[in-house]
Amino acid sequence: MIIHPNGDGDGDGDETGHISIYLAVIGTSLLNTVCEVNASFSFLIFDQIHDNFTVMKGMERRFRNIKNEWGFSKCISHETFKDPSNGYLVDDKCIFGVDVYVIKKQGIGECMSLLNDTEPYKHEWKITEFSKLNEEAYSEEFTVGDYRWKLSLCLGGDSRQNGNNIYVFLKSVDAKGFDRQKRVQAEFIISLKNQIGGEHHKLCGCAHWYSATSSGRGWSSFMRCCEFNDPKKGFLIEDCCIVEAEVSVVGVVNCLT
Repeated sequence: MIIHPNGDGDGDGDETGHISIYLAVIGTSLLNTVCEVNASFSFLIFDQIHDNFTVMKGMERRFRNIKNEWGFSKCISHETFKDPSNGYLVDDKCIFGVDVYVIKKQGIGECMSLLNDTEPYKHEWKITEFSKLNEEAYSEEFTVGDYRWKLSLCLGGDSRQNGNNIYVFLKSVDAKGFDRQKRVQAEFIISLKNQIGGEHHKLCGCAHWYSATSSGRGWSSFMRCCEFNDPKKGFLIEDCCIVEAEVSVVGVVNCLT
């Protein structure tokens, strides 16, 4: 703590008649590096009449090698300091103090892991009695890269497609429980199998980051309903269709603490 009884002349030029008080951090390890210290501090003065400390002024600042002291050029006026009723100056003696709290730096970072050598996992979903589905259907859960997934399918798609398409999505079961920084990146291919030996209907999804706010990815217009329902096409046979997904987890982001 640094005290200038008659002001230090480092303010607006009107420090005379005031006491200037500063808090400085010392030590060569701080002053010779880019280290920083964040601190909250308040300057105190002892009231010798009522036997207690009075808080004069306080602030929160960052101390570093290019600025290692902070305080007030006009912390308390001589008039207030010398007023006998305040008890700050008694028998030409006074007591100053400072409360200092070092603030731990709360840095937020991310740790990304890229998984380039992972083999895609294949999951087959057989839907029987398809005509009895009244709403969106979900596959059983399956695990890829330690994370749980499921497929969803709906005949008619969303409202933007006017009910003329098949809707197919790959959804993360775990994503809704992720914190705000957690993300999992997955690449996937979804196929609707041709059961009479023809070519499967296949679409590839680009790598997508699944998060708490984005837990599903796919196509609201995966296939036209007229094509899907045509028995000659081979996708819906005896009220049964088969959906296959190839999924690879290729990246994970976690909070770095």
